[in-house]
Amino acid sequence: MSDIKQRIKSINETQQITKAMHLISSAKVKKALQKYESNKSYQEKVRFTLKDILKHSESIEHMYLEHNEGDRAAYVVISADKGLAGGYNHNVLNLALSHMKQKAEKYILTVGYVGKDFFEHEGYMVDVEFLHTAQDPSLYNARQIAYDILDLYENRVMDEVYVVYTAFVSPIKQEPRVLKLLPVEISDFEDVGTMEYAADMLYLPSPKEVFDRLIPEYLIGLLYSTLVQSFVSEQYARMVAMDSATKNATKMINKLVTDYNRARQNSITQEITEIVSGADALLEKEGEANGHW
Repeated sequence: MSDIKQRIKSINETQQITKAMHLISSAKVKKALQKYESNKSYQEKVRFTLKDILKHSESIEHMYLEHNEGDRAAYVVISADKGLAGGYNHNVLNLALSHMKQKAEKYILTVGYVGKDFFEHEGYMVDVEFLHTAQDPSLYNARQIAYDILDLYENRVMDEVYVVYTAFVSPIKQEPRVLKLLPVEISDFEDVGTMEYAADMLYLPSPKEVFDRLIPEYLIGLLYSTLVQSFVSEQYARMVAMDSATKNATKMINKLVTDYNRARQNSITQEITEIVSGADALLEKEGEANGHW
């Protein structure tokens, strides 16, 4: 009975933690969804504009648009700073790992402590770590990541750049995805419509200067979108995991309470049996004594 009471107390304490984590994630989701909705509209407009430019500028040459023949890839992998979020970290990290195995050379940039630990455990060297960024999906952080990526690409250190993140599809569905950032190709915009007109784009002061400014801004917006979506997905995954843990704790406590009551009843029954047996033994001794006298 003492052991059961101790287990009930321990599970109750854990249940309080899971309830608190569920409430914290619920509060974070509300703010993150506002960022997601605002960024979604902006990002759709940016992608529409960029596809429109690329479609009507097929003769334009720029290093951000050139497809290199090498097999060197940089990966920005977005995970969480902690676990207790169901399969959130596991799914996105395993997708990143399987995609990396297809490349001869890998340059790994991790967002989140879990991703860093995962790749080090798998024997990969993490080249750049963005600490605390997973919990702060801001334009400032997206800009820092974008500048590191552009530096690698402009110096021909990498031929391709990918971001591996968790897309927010709906509150009940979060999907890990691999998105190519560089080089920018028109095939990356198949899901986006364009305006049809019989005219050529005129770039001022020059195509190079326009793309030098346009592509970095596009990458910053895209990275910000992946950071926000990953953060929203993490919070929803944690809400589901903590809600499930809380319900499981309730079931375990109910079962332990039943076991405790059963053990208590058995203990009472045993005590009554011992008392009755003692009384019977005492009466028997008294009877023997009276018969002897």
